[in-house]
Amino acid sequence: MEARLDGSAKAQAQTTTTRIDLFTVAAIGVVAYLLSSITHEALGHGLAAILLGLHPQHVSSVDLDVSFAGVPDWKRQIVDEAGCGAQIVVALITLGIMPLFRGSKGTTRYFLWLISTINLIIPGGYLMVLTFAGFGDWNDFVQGLPAQLAWRTGLTILGIIISLLGLYLGARNLEPFAGRATEGSDKRGKRRFMLTYTPYLAGSAALTISAIFNPVSPLLILISGAAASFGGTAFLMPINGIIKKPLPNTPEEPLTPTRDWLWLSLGVVALIIYFFVLGPGLPR
Repeated sequence: MEARLDGSAKAQAQTTTTRIDLFTVAAIGVVAYLLSSITHEALGHGLAAILLGLHPQHVSSVDLDVSFAGVPDWKRQIVDEAGCGAQIVVALITLGIMPLFRGSKGTTRYFLWLISTINLIIPGGYLMVLTFAGFGDWNDFVQGLPAQLAWRTGLTILGIIISLLGLYLGARNLEPFAGRATEGSDKRGKRRFMLTYTPYLAGSAALTISAIFNPVSPLLILISGAAASFGGTAFLMPINGIIKKPLPNTPEEPLTPTRDWLWLSLGVVALIIYFFVLGPGLPR
């Protein structure tokens, strides 16, 4: 009889689990991708250039225009690596403060999870894929260095390590949103699927479309935007399938990003910034 009661309680918990609001999740995704883009281009490349005495002429959601004519290679290399470096710093800071928000609502915790995850897997993907691609930050970084093959190989290995770390931490930190009450059903998988694919599609689409408005070369920048978003955060997709069963510290009831009008409003503001400010770029 006791076993039956336990099973009944578990079944009831499964049917009453709060539903995820996909519009709110999509809005959080758009905001997180925008902040990630600003981190990479402005706080990374842009701030490094200014601190080194260079003069950025144009910054958008997908590129920074700065002249390196007559500039020593080491200054150029610092600017080249600063975009990914800034994202890794943001990811580590976010991972460090996440435990302070254990009692926060699901939307806040989810935003922190997404920011920490994409700011690890994007630099990891840049290093892992673009070092040998013949274009991009890390291809530019190795120019002028001795033993370029060794540098490219080492940077690629570093990218693999960072990407795997992003996958591991992303999967573990997503567990509170999957919960233990849904064990034995397909709800855990569905929740993880919605929480990874929704921001991936919404955030990547917003970043890619915003690149169309870039006056430098819309087609080229559009391709760059797609590579940085759909390609750069592709590791979000396998995160949902890494951990099948609940971990020992997985909570019984899952955290849930429910309808949140503040986040929906911030998502609209982020889209306006994308399409009317950072898409065309600054300054005009």
